[in-house]
Amino acid sequence: MLHARFRAAAAALALAALVAGCAGPAAQPTDAPSNPPATPAQSASASPGASPEPSASPEPSALEEPAAIDSTTWLNFATEDGSIAFRYPADWTLDARSERIAPDEGRADVEPWERWMDSATLTAPNGQQLLEMHDFIDIGGACGGSVYPLEVLASEPFAAPGLASGSSVIATVALGTPDGRWRVGVGITGEEWTDHREGCAVYFVFSSSDGGIGMGTHFQMSSGGEDALWTVESLDDARAYMETAEHATIVEVLRSVEVTP
Repeated sequence: MLHARFRAAAAALALAALVAGCAGPAAQPTDAPSNPPATPAQSASASPGASPEPSASPEPSALEEPAAIDSTTWLNFATEDGSIAFRYPADWTLDARSERIAPDEGRADVEPWERWMDSATLTAPNGQQLLEMHDFIDIGGACGGSVYPLEVLASEPFAAPGLASGSSVIATVALGTPDGRWRVGVGITGEEWTDHREGCAVYFVFSSSDGGIGMGTHFQMSSGGEDALWTVESLDDARAYMETAEHATIVEVLRSVEVTP
């Protein structure tokens, strides 16, 4: 049985129907008020079982919002050094942090080096953190033999000045979990990472001339652990979420991202 907040959205929609890593910041789920925008939510109960099998689904299509998003009143954000900027709804809460890194400060034997490390989170009016940004990041790790199905539900090209070589996309993906459910995430990532059909984690990370940048619902979306806000029972539930205004708003924020060359 679906969590009430997602079950209501799914009923209203009439349901029809990248890679390894083990650590990173995670969004903290919070309870929603009575009538929030629908976000994938954890089932009230679930029976552990075999890993979910990938379904025969059509090729990922371009992300399309269910209705046009009016962004005329949106606010602008830019990092301390101006390396990344984006727009977001005026009624969302932005929490931004910036830290100056100067490891060689005070040394005379090396050329001084410094930069800003920036992060930001975006929280919807219902109190749920829906997006996070991290710049100057690094990833690594391995799955350790445990991998699960990975479905790319939708994808569209992402292009901005300042991107490093290679193609980036705005993608909505679903990753299988050990108990047979699915974890849903939306973000900007390298196109080559969406070619995989199984894994243990998905990184919403892309490369810029200023270093790696993470921008999405997660920095790292893992199969393991608890992620109640973004866990659903089935791929149909994940596809139903893609029809909501909340998903469309998230995608529109990602489309607004700009990177300084």
